[in-house]
Amino acid sequence: MSDANWYSRPATVAGLAVLNLAVVVGVASLWPEPEPASAPPVAAQAAPEPTFSWANRFAPGADDDPLCTDCNVIMVSLDIFRPDHMPCMGYSAPTAPNICDMVDNGVTFDNFIVHAYQTPVSQMSIFTGKYPSSSGFTSFTSQLPTDTPYLPEALQAAGYNTVAIGSSFEVMSDMSTAAPGKKPKFKRTDLNPGMSFGRGFNRFVFTGNRNVPTDAIPWIQQNKDDKFFLWMILGSLHWPYGRQADPRHVDRFDPPGYEGPLLDWPRLGFRLLSRIHNLSLYEDDGSSVPLDAQDAAYINARYDVGLWTVDQFIGDLVRAIPEETLKKTVILLHGVHGEDLGEHGYFGHYDIFDTEVKSTLVVLNPRHAAKGVRIQEQIEAVDMTPTLLEMLGLDAFSGVDGQSVMPVLKAGKGDPERITYFERIPLWEDIFRHRSKMPREFVEMVKPYLDRTHVGDTGLRTSRFKLIHRTARDIENKVSWWAWLTREPLERVEWELYDLAADPTEQTNVINDHPKVAKRLKKKLLAWEAKHKGKR
Repeated sequence: MSDANWYSRPATVAGLAVLNLAVVVGVASLWPEPEPASAPPVAAQAAPEPTFSWANRFAPGADDDPLCTDCNVIMVSLDIFRPDHMPCMGYSAPTAPNICDMVDNGVTFDNFIVHAYQTPVSQMSIFTGKYPSSSGFTSFTSQLPTDTPYLPEALQAAGYNTVAIGSSFEVMSDMSTAAPGKKPKFKRTDLNPGMSFGRGFNRFVFTGNRNVPTDAIPWIQQNKDDKFFLWMILGSLHWPYGRQADPRHVDRFDPPGYEGPLLDWPRLGFRLLSRIHNLSLYEDDGSSVPLDAQDAAYINARYDVGLWTVDQFIGDLVRAIPEETLKKTVILLHGVHGEDLGEHGYFGHYDIFDTEVKSTLVVLNPRHAAKGVRIQEQIEAVDMTPTLLEMLGLDAFSGVDGQSVMPVLKAGKGDPERITYFERIPLWEDIFRHRSKMPREFVEMVKPYLDRTHVGDTGLRTSRFKLIHRTARDIENKVSWWAWLTREPLERVEWELYDLAADPTEQTNVINDHPKVAKRLKKKLLAWEAKHKGKR
């Protein structure tokens, strides 16, 4: 069994594709979430690996124009993606050689700013070209209005075979249901964002919670002659960190000689990580066990091996694309949102710091003869849909918040003055209070405050500064999970300003040091709020 394909399993989706199984949104089979896969079965002997070179990806006549009319599209969406944990972004561990090969052979937006820190809210902004508050899709209970233009529907109408294959249950399943014999993870009946995400897909297949969706490989090979849009959303990086890694390699990035208390935990999942705050591990009664830098390094190492596992799969995926198909296929790889890995005292996605909203977009276009281009000027996630529609020669959506960055792709440089926006909506507590195993005392405490309209914070980012407006601070001070867990009150100030050049991890609020900057950015953010937040 080779390291490259250790995770192989029966090709469920390939079988479904042959049977032409369609998902009827609103009627059928946004399937319940299974448990994370256990150790993988032994794979059959691997076939010889095909010769692959990114140099062969260009179509005849490729030039400096990114127009790619009638090209296929493969969109790879990575949940909790931290691109700064890749060697091509300066990281010390060899976590992502295959994604870095894509970076070296395509066009990369190093500052791709997403608009939310929770998966369905962020991904929907990508597919609609609208900010969360602008589209109204602001929570796990949201449903997209039927008259809102939606990228998969537009591609389906243009003759594309539209297929979604993924392992992120947050967008592909009914979160309030469970597999037979299992209890639902959430105690709420309307947590079903997959009903909206399934629109416009001929097939919409959830391959299992957090697994590596290897079924996409035979699907591509079987449908290589179609004009297709394949969306792959991978939940494989998500907690439990490293759960999908090859058992033989799960410790490959661990701190040497680590013997800390986290070894007593069978998985680095929600039950553990949601109770770590500022390097203390808390029990529900407020008691705690101190942790240290080695423990934090161990958690980061298990995230890293999860990234390595996903990267191995992505390498297998692109190597399996037939060369003639590669020459007519646009490949997009991006983060849905990020993950804080201890920089702000927690491990997870909870806020709108750069650890959670600053991501990367990689574009490989067979008709655009660009290689190894790195664009530093920031763009927004709402730009993806208008850009892709223009790239494919399709009609633009009206009323979107994003803009096509086709001129940026062609020039290799963007607008250094561009400002990006994002929302912390809903509060983390608003969804996780419905999780089945949350302490009853906490759930009852927060219910009066959260059974209302969804509330959250807003922020903007320039090339140097980040401004956050804590518009939900009064409610958060009352419902904070960290305050309940630690028995220490949370006190948010209304405005936070960070100098990203001097302080990239946003540790020090410098709003009093830059009054002119703060005044100018407050004015812009308040105007943005007035325009968009009223639509919630």
